[in-house]
Amino acid sequence: MRGLARLLLLAPALLLSGCFTSQEELIGSRHAMRAMPPGEYTHTPFDTEGNEWGGVTWAGRIDYGFFTRRYTSDAPNFPHQDARLRRLSGDTYIGQWPREDGIGYGVVFVYDGMTTYHQPDCHVLTDEALAEAGITRDPEGFCTIETLDQLEQVIRTYLDILDGDVRIDGIYRRVG
Repeated sequence: MRGLARLLLLAPALLLSGCFTSQEELIGSRHAMRAMPPGEYTHTPFDTEGNEWGGVTWAGRIDYGFFTRRYTSDAPNFPHQDARLRRLSGDTYIGQWPREDGIGYGVVFVYDGMTTYHQPDCHVLTDEALAEAGITRDPEGFCTIETLDQLEQVIRTYLDILDGDVRIDGIYRRVG
C-alpha cells in the first residue's frame, strides 16, 4: 500500500486520468480486511507502458491496525498511509486511501510476497455503465462514488471491460 501512495505523489498524471473518488470513506472498518501481511516492503512504481519506473522509490515496514483496519507505516513518505482494502473476489481488492481532496480508490491484487495495484480510469466506462451504477463524471473527469455498493459495482464493471488487460501502476514486494 505504501508504494501506491508514493506513486500517487510522484505521478500526479495518474490522478488526473479520471479516477474514482468520494468525499466520505466508503470502506469503513467494518468492511475492511487484512490482505497484505504486515512486514518490510519495497515499492516500485510502473510507467504507463507497464515498465518499472526508476526502481525502488520507498522502503519500510507496513503494519495493519487490528481495530482501525488500516495500513500504516512509520517510515517517511508512505504514499498509502491509512489505506484500507476490501475484497472484491479472490485475490482482487478495492483499495481506499485518503487524498488531499477526499478519498481515492484503486484495484489491488494481493499475491504471496507481493502486492500490485492499478489506478482505474473512469473514462473506460461508458456513460450507460455509469448511469446504471448511478454515477456521474464531473467536469474534471473524476467519477464520484457515493455508496459502497456503487463502488463495488463500478469496479466490477471496469474490470469486466478490461477483461484481464489491467495495467500495473506499482508493486509492493515483501523483503526479509
